[in-house]
Amino acid sequence: MSFEESLVWHASPTLASLKVANLYNFKFDSMEECISTIACFNSMMNPKGIYIKLMKISGDSYLIYVYRKSHLQKILNDEEVIKFLSEYGYVEDDLDAYLELLAKRLGEGTDFPHEVGVFLGYPLLDVTAFIETKGQNCIACGDWKVYHNEQEARCLFCKFKHCKDVYVKVHSEGRRFCDMLVSA
Repeated sequence: MSFEESLVWHASPTLASLKVANLYNFKFDSMEECISTIACFNSMMNPKGIYIKLMKISGDSYLIYVYRKSHLQKILNDEEVIKFLSEYGYVEDDLDAYLELLAKRLGEGTDFPHEVGVFLGYPLLDVTAFIETKGQNCIACGDWKVYHNEQEARCLFCKFKHCKDVYVKVHSEGRRFCDMLVSA
């Protein structure tokens, strides 16, 4: 699978401006290939408000974060989110600083930083419930474990799946990747 295909497969809801972000692993042959590929795609995607950031490397597996900067900034400006993230050491009032700390925490290799759910646009109530219950007793499971607002979450899961199905189909039929990027 090419990097472009991986973006369509794993990040189509973000490309379509339905979701704040996606996080997934991709295998590159080298760090140089990773850096040049991300730079190339960022030059195409950034004007549409979409950014790619390398978050972690494990062997030949690279953890890729694809996000809508304006959508993420809105989440990170929420007072409840600021308070929640401060409990995990996120004290800078700066998106880039938040992402650097998240990358550091992802790379530490000890406990997985479950606050990542906030950076993926999951509802804060579900993120905190997941942490408190250690992932148990959810009422639904899809893109994330749901503890509140089940109907709304299931609706979103369906939208995300439909978006992915459509993006994969039109891309495989020859639609140009740059034409699949929705402006924020």
